[in-house]
Amino acid sequence: MRGKLNDAVVQSGSKVAAEITIRCRSFATQNEPGGVKYFSTNLDTDFNEIAWTVGSGEMLPGLEEAMEGMRRNAIRRIEVPSTQVFSARNNNQLPLPRTKDGTRIFDRLFKTDATLLFEVLVTRIK
Repeated sequence: MRGKLNDAVVQSGSKVAAEITIRCRSFATQNEPGGVKYFSTNLDTDFNEIAWTVGSGEMLPGLEEAMEGMRRNAIRRIEVPSTQVFSARNNNQLPLPRTKDGTRIFDRLFKTDATLLFEVLVTRIK
């Protein structure tokens, strides 16, 4: 039995919405030691968040696994290794940037180590 709405946690089958920033670890700079940002829900989506069903295949599995157990308003930094990122790209499971700079960085990402750092804020869970 589920408790209050605030007791919901991210798990397989959950419908989640999250604010996400994605950084390319291999493009770390002095100004951006975590890696250069290629995607941000703030710039690349209409509603400042991405929504999907966990386990549906819409988003890369490594990210979803690391998000399991998160509650609403929880924040995590999640590093996903290149092997999972390349697989996710081939399966169309990566959010795509809309900005010119983001697209340029995304295209360069797959010519080098593609380890990504996701900064995730869960905004809704159903």
